[in-house]
Amino acid sequence: MIHPSDINSAQFIDTYFPMVDGVVLTVHNYAEYMNRSAYSCVVTPKPLKKEFDDTTLSYDVFRSSAVNVPIAEYSMATPRFDAKLKAALAERELDIFHIHSPFFEGTFASSYAKKLGIPSVATFHSKYYDDVVHITGSKTIAKIVTKKIVRFFNSVDYVWACSHGTADTLRSYGFAGDIFVMDNGTTYKALDNPDELRKKAADTFGIPCDKKILLFVGHQIWHKNLKLILDTFKMLSEHSDDYRLLIVGNGYDANKIRAYADSLSFPEGHVRFLGKIMDRELLQGVYLNADLFFFPSVYDNSPLVVREAASLGVPSLLTEGSNAAEAVKKNVSGFTAAENKVAMYGEILRIFGTEGLLKSAGEGAKKYVAKTWDELIPQVQEKYAEIIEKYHYEHNSI
Repeated sequence: MIHPSDINSAQFIDTYFPMVDGVVLTVHNYAEYMNRSAYSCVVTPKPLKKEFDDTTLSYDVFRSSAVNVPIAEYSMATPRFDAKLKAALAERELDIFHIHSPFFEGTFASSYAKKLGIPSVATFHSKYYDDVVHITGSKTIAKIVTKKIVRFFNSVDYVWACSHGTADTLRSYGFAGDIFVMDNGTTYKALDNPDELRKKAADTFGIPCDKKILLFVGHQIWHKNLKLILDTFKMLSEHSDDYRLLIVGNGYDANKIRAYADSLSFPEGHVRFLGKIMDRELLQGVYLNADLFFFPSVYDNSPLVVREAASLGVPSLLTEGSNAAEAVKKNVSGFTAAENKVAMYGEILRIFGTEGLLKSAGEGAKKYVAKTWDELIPQVQEKYAEIIEKYHYEHNSI
């Protein structure tokens, strides 16, 4: 049996840096951590709008040929026609392909793994049906796309999901095979200098130290429930001057979200849009200034931002019954409320009004929700080893 730390792997994804989201960061950490003991690389399309210096990364990034997609933020990979990419992958003597998006890079990886005689595993990360409806406005097109996604997951050797709720979403699309759940992690760990990072972020963004700070970090798109966040905060700001809301991130709905916030006529400085923060230490400092991470998205499956907040002792308020809420136990490691502004408003008042609750939930979040990549990557490698052994046993026995 191959030793887990000796496994050579390739990670496939249809969007990558300079684009940043939870899946991109997952792939980055897979490649970075596994490349320390063996070899791992990332295969992704060439960015057509913004360049990125891949040499700043500690692992190889192979940019496949691609064409522009006018209606989306992304480029469309064409790896099947990229002879240079195929040769590079064949030369690396890879043991396994891990696919993180079920589209062009994914379908290529599934077929090319078979040609190389190695197993392919694919992780289901996102609610693609919701994405397609948002982009196209058509449920019919979304149903067609999800059927193709199910065919893709039927084509790979092993299927993973990042949470049990995410696995249920894939099954709701019509997938009937086995699904293994592998959690996501965070790079944030216990800090030697939390006060220094907190102060730097407070000074940089003018965050008041005498207010109750709610924080959202994520892609600025409506279906992450930004309207619910703003509507809830409108009720809070009318109730008391003690609350402030920070919103970090960018995205294709950012201008509309800011316009909606303006329409609610918040008092000056009560709602702050901080944009995308690329400096990870500065972002840590923003988390450390927050009392509560407000993330009511029902779109996200296993959000890394919830784990980032938890690792720094900041508990999250999530929508009850959502996939994201699977990570927390109410009042122990986080909070949940129904998906409406009245329920969220009432829960926030209860949280801040119950002495010691925020502190104990923050400690619980750090203990039960925050899992580091240091902990998780060895589990991934051990599972890879099982998959490789089973794959070669079954194929050599035929």
